[in-house]
Amino acid sequence: MQSRWQENRITYLVLGLVAGLAISFYWPHEPLKADTASAGEKFAICTVPTIVSQSEAVFVLDSVTGRLVGAAHNQQTGGFTQAFVRNVAADFGVIENAKYLMVPGFVTTRGGAAGGTPANGGIYVAELTSGKVGLYGFLYNNRNTAPQELIPIANFSFRDGK
Repeated sequence: MQSRWQENRITYLVLGLVAGLAISFYWPHEPLKADTASAGEKFAICTVPTIVSQSEAVFVLDSVTGRLVGAAHNQQTGGFTQAFVRNVAADFGVIENAKYLMVPGFVTTRGGAAGGTPANGGIYVAELTSGKVGLYGFLYNNRNTAPQELIPIANFSFRDGK
């Protein structure tokens, strides 16, 4: 004589699958996004998350001029509608022969302003000759077309004595 479990195991399997599918359908989820960075001799480029359910922003650091420029993609218009700019050479106090590295990162900041919502990502910029690292953030507002200044959030020196 078979036990009751063996007689009803198909029923339990089907109920378990249906319950699992129902839970996965209603469970909150976010799309997976990956930040990227690449660098050449004269420039670096990276993507940075803006806010949940919005496209990323792309930033380019020109090592010759020390300018960090970026733009956020607007899903509604299909183009870049928000521009960002910062002269990081002035922040690091470097005039010539600057050597930069740039990577995106996850940044949590509080508050906001009339200019937009703080983005979920930030840009870390390191400069070799000064021995400093700076973190820059930005406010996301997909309706703003005027270039905004990137906001310096924090910095530190990775070399002693400089």
